[in-house]
Amino acid sequence: MLNFNLFHKKTIHLFSVFVLTLFLGSCASLPEATPIVKRYCVGQGGGFTGEYKEYSFSEDGKVYKRDFVYDRDVYYKDLSAVDLDYFLNQIRDLGIEFEEINQPGNMSKYIDIRVNETSKNKITWGAPNYNPPTDIKKLFNELYNKLAERP
Repeated sequence: MLNFNLFHKKTIHLFSVFVLTLFLGSCASLPEATPIVKRYCVGQGGGFTGEYKEYSFSEDGKVYKRDFVYDRDVYYKDLSAVDLDYFLNQIRDLGIEFEEINQPGNMSKYIDIRVNETSKNKITWGAPNYNPPTDIKKLFNELYNKLAERP
């Protein structure tokens, strides 16, 4: 009877180790949370070639140029703290995030606010019979020219 109890205890111990190993081995680590990156994009193009040029900046001041061939954003330069603060305030004050303009034309301009790779709001204009608000045109021109400047 003593040998049977010893055998029984060893079997239970071995089974417990096996189950524990199986349980720990099957637990996959949770994927890391993807940081939320908000990007402010400006672009223009279209016409006969259908080519677009797009620049974007994130809230950390990094500026990217869009590579449409490989569908990626390529680091271009850093925006100064003063310019970053100015443009973020302009975007907020003009309510670009909630503005609704969808008037594309043969040659179009746009301002797009993206969270990660998803567009939150995109305003587009270029139709010959549509003039966007002056403040938005001014912001677009300032922002596009500043982001497109050579580093």
